[in-house]
Amino acid sequence: MHKIFRNGGRCFLLLILFVMTGISSFAQNFTVNAPNVVEKDEIFRVVYTADAEIESFTTPTLVGLDLLAGPTSSRMTSTRIINGKRTDSYEVSYTLILRANTTGKVSVAEASATIGGKVYTAKGIEIEVVGNNTSASTQTHQGQVTGNAATSQSVRNRGEISSEEIFLRLSFSKTKVVKGEPIVATLKLYTRVPVAGFEDIRFPVFNGFWSQELETPQNINFVRENYNNQIYNSAVLRKYMLLPQQTGEITVDPAEMICLIQVRSSGGGRSMFDDFFDSYQTVKKRLTTSAVKINVSQLPSGAPSSFGGGVGEFSMNVSLNRDSIKAHEAGALMVEISGAGNLNLIETPMVDLPADFEKYDVKSTNNFTNGANGMKGKKVFEFPFIPRSEGIFEIPPVEYSYYNIAKGKYVTLKSDTLRLKVTPGDASMHGGQMVMGVNKQQVVNLGNDIRYISTSSARLAKKGAFFMGSILFFAVMALILLLSFVADRLLARHAKLKGDVKRTRNKKANKVARMRLKQAQVYMKENLHTPFYEELHKAMLGYISDKLAIQFSDMQRDTIREVLEQKGAGDENIDSFMTLLEECEMARYSQSGGAGAMAEQYGKAMETISNLENKL
Repeated sequence: MHKIFRNGGRCFLLLILFVMTGISSFAQNFTVNAPNVVEKDEIFRVVYTADAEIESFTTPTLVGLDLLAGPTSSRMTSTRIINGKRTDSYEVSYTLILRANTTGKVSVAEASATIGGKVYTAKGIEIEVVGNNTSASTQTHQGQVTGNAATSQSVRNRGEISSEEIFLRLSFSKTKVVKGEPIVATLKLYTRVPVAGFEDIRFPVFNGFWSQELETPQNINFVRENYNNQIYNSAVLRKYMLLPQQTGEITVDPAEMICLIQVRSSGGGRSMFDDFFDSYQTVKKRLTTSAVKINVSQLPSGAPSSFGGGVGEFSMNVSLNRDSIKAHEAGALMVEISGAGNLNLIETPMVDLPADFEKYDVKSTNNFTNGANGMKGKKVFEFPFIPRSEGIFEIPPVEYSYYNIAKGKYVTLKSDTLRLKVTPGDASMHGGQMVMGVNKQQVVNLGNDIRYISTSSARLAKKGAFFMGSILFFAVMALILLLSFVADRLLARHAKLKGDVKRTRNKKANKVARMRLKQAQVYMKENLHTPFYEELHKAMLGYISDKLAIQFSDMQRDTIREVLEQKGAGDENIDSFMTLLEECEMARYSQSGGAGAMAEQYGKAMETISNLENKL
């Protein structure tokens, strides 16, 4: 018995070691990080990283690149404790210092490393090399550039920033399309100077398009990009999916924003101590995109009768939820249209069910994601029915036509004929109710079914009194007239109060502000920085607009202060409101402060609005 237990214990330990070894082997991660674009003769880094000890590393083959140093290894260990749970991480990296000696495309071949006795491979990469630019920095870069780092030389002793150093660009995947053809619009910021923040952002409005946001970054991340043979730090601000809903030339109005740019102020000379003693000033620059015209053509004529508005490339599958069913039981015909295109706008296909089938409302479900070619996935239409008689029924083929963008013509999808066997069911039930049969019988002659008109004297007697014309009748009529008069006066007074927009907005200002602050509190609890400050900013401005009847177009700082002073809000309350408003505007883009700062400013907003409510 002891021997069996000992052998079993050994097996158990071996099993645990095997599982841990398996988990360890699957946990290995060997990746490469490098910039997308560099300048000729620029020195940069390519870093290979693993989450376990690297036993040996094979340097990759380089094409068009000079190896200046490396590979050099480094190790990093970190420990995090969150809610009492400890997490340890270990990272080993090998770094190559490279320089591009030619323009065009250069490459770093696959690199391999041995980890835990197993060979892992990092994919090869291609790097774009552009010509030298005198304004470009010669600092070393590693992979992706983040934050507000600029690749150009520091701007110094200048009050203006040229449009070549920073600009806003709205690009479209295509500008000539047909109605319903998907378009991807991307709003990007390109800069070679340090950006400290943003103000007054006005995103484009796509009139004439169905639009949906694909990317809405909460934190703006910059990456290096080659634009017009110049290296910029670029960041995606918004990405949209557009589906044109009208034809002709549609103009997309420009997007606008104000960038806060840090400009170095230094003396006339340069020395090694300038970086320590130079001061910086913030310069505001308004950026505007160009108006873009999109040419939308009408779909070609001669569309089939089964055309359902689909534009893209689709396939169709038609099926029954079961091949055999009892009479008076529910069944369903499923039509699944899958592919890429304007899946969200396609119409319900035409389905011809047998006359003996009781039909119900069609249900549709969506299962698709947004991509460069429109929605990708499938849309399923469910046609419920109940057969009322038994037999073998044929459902004619289902047809659905769409416009194929690649082929430039209409394509018709057609299913096979479906057969459904309906077996006898409970004939006495029809939709949950008893169906009474018709009893057939011979016609019977009653003989005295005709009754003659009576010719004798009628014996009429008075019974009761008429309500109309009585005292009670007139009393009820008077009461109705009185109630009508009172109701008319009340409705007139309500309409008058409702028409007083200023009074209504003033009365509801505190309630609306509290609702917005409640939504801001939700964002604060979820630690969502930008949505919190946007909602807090809306609550403050919305309260003043409603309370003081100021139009949003007139919501300037001087106007707000002047009206608050006229209303006797008090200098302390006015200063508190204006300070909090300015903090919200700066915090929306600076990303400074955490949950504590948000909680403090939320409390200030509650207190400020309460104080103003007591004064106004």
